[in-house]
Amino acid sequence: MKIAIAMFLPMLLLSFALSHPAPVRALPRVASTPQTSDSEVHFNNTEIEPGVSLRIGDDQDRALILFPRKAEDQQWEDPCGRTLDWVDTTNSMGHGDVFIRLNKKGKIFQIESSTTRFHTPEGITTFDPPEKVAAVYKDMHAYVLLTQPTPALGDRPLIFWIDRKHGIAFALAYDPSQHKRYVYKIIVFGPNKDFCPEQEKTDSPEWQQIHPYSVEPPVELSPR
Repeated sequence: MKIAIAMFLPMLLLSFALSHPAPVRALPRVASTPQTSDSEVHFNNTEIEPGVSLRIGDDQDRALILFPRKAEDQQWEDPCGRTLDWVDTTNSMGHGDVFIRLNKKGKIFQIESSTTRFHTPEGITTFDPPEKVAAVYKDMHAYVLLTQPTPALGDRPLIFWIDRKHGIAFALAYDPSQHKRYVYKIIVFGPNKDFCPEQEKTDSPEWQQIHPYSVEPPVELSPR
């Protein structure tokens, strides 16, 4: 596999699949750019690329320049630091979020996308099947987060596939109607640095490693 991410990290490794795509494969299922107000990000004029993107290590001010705060956006403190939740309200494919995680020093250490507006250089985005991830990323480890499942994510624990060396992870939720997992979030973080799954520390007993590329936890870890 040709590792495209090596050239881009540490940074937000998600490209805008809109009318001015970055030089990677665009997603044909993403609709044309919706109209936005002056207070919102002008996605049709913005590309994520080295030097102009949101990077791991940037501060909150930089994040708010690229993702200006709107009325529906939120911010909170959590065990990992602080989270900025930018809500993608104008995506015609459905609302999603960009979660920007800042450490205690106010520096970005993790960026997460749960919206189809962004994709990896290989074209992987929210709602894609795990098989698409496995076909591209060949050295991922799998974990299960045993916190209380939520109905919105299939009422099953989230599964994470992680490549720490390159600082990328995929959170897999469950679709009861289709009886299968799908990509819920794409997450980027500093290579070989701290990773905070859903505001949970990785030394928590709720965070358990499972067999690579598993889509369900083993019976002994299953909540049911």
